[in-house]
Amino acid sequence: MEDVIKNVKENENKNKKQKEEEKELLKPKNDVVFQSLFNQKNEKITKAFIEDLLEEKIEKIIINDTKELYREKPEDKLGILDLEAEINEEKKIDVEIQLIEKESFAERLLYYYAKLYGNEIKRGKTYDSYKKVVIIAILDFDLEITKGIEKMETKWRIREDENTKLILTDALEIHIIELSKIKREYKKNKENRKVQWMMFLDNPNTEEVEEIMEENKEIREAVVEVHKMSKDEKLRKLAELREKAIMDEKEIYSTGYHKGEKSGYGKGKIDGEKLGYSKGRSDGEQSGYSKGHLEGEKNEKIKIAKILKEKGMSKEEISEITKLTIKEIEEI
Repeated sequence: MEDVIKNVKENENKNKKQKEEEKELLKPKNDVVFQSLFNQKNEKITKAFIEDLLEEKIEKIIINDTKELYREKPEDKLGILDLEAEINEEKKIDVEIQLIEKESFAERLLYYYAKLYGNEIKRGKTYDSYKKVVIIAILDFDLEITKGIEKMETKWRIREDENTKLILTDALEIHIIELSKIKREYKKNKENRKVQWMMFLDNPNTEEVEEIMEENKEIREAVVEVHKMSKDEKLRKLAELREKAIMDEKEIYSTGYHKGEKSGYGKGKIDGEKLGYSKGRSDGEQSGYSKGHLEGEKNEKIKIAKILKEKGMSKEEISEITKLTIKEIEEI
């Protein structure tokens, strides 16, 4: 009888430990975890992921683990890519995880496109020989422009204003996927592999992902890999610090917005006598938000970078977490 009780308790402890491990599983939508999962080292998983995103077969793939966009001059803006690959010798793919809503979101995607497409330029090469660039942005926030669209993914190209079926060029294609819409999409079509990957990215600990793993072996392999990654204390620390930075940045965004509103109200009240309340409020809101957001965001990143330097973390690791440049970190 004592042996039976002992075995029951051991099983209970084992199950409890397994559940605790599941709760602690790192989330792939954290960009530190995302970049550690989808790369050349995990080529098979990465290839399957991109195939399902594009809904096409990949015969050949070259995954770029450099991440940093090419800069012609030191003062040029630095861009860090989450996942970049060349497929079938005809397309360049950039998959971006966007966790925080920021101003100039669309302009940021165009910047990434311009850099990737521009890097194709070589002397003596004809324009029609350049590889097509596909940008896939996975958002962890609601996009204002698509709030009336129920489907999780929208695709964007350059079209003629009135004759929308006419596409000027096939060289630019932008996909936007909103994670907030995936559960509704999954209920409609559980067999959609793209939706399955988004469910995994959002949270691999759910019953839905367990269900998906039974049929989708690539996602099953990805979950196994995340389990391994979750036991890496160094990576876990990096992911936790990145999560903290994201939460702090969201708080800064919220604070900056409300400060901008107050500033806009005061300025609007004064300007309202001359130019109208709405213009004054709009100007003040924009000015207050932009200044407060940018200054607060930079100060928070510097504060986190100082802590990481004191812990002996390398400049490259600090840059990965804070998104500060190596030069900015050296100057702290």
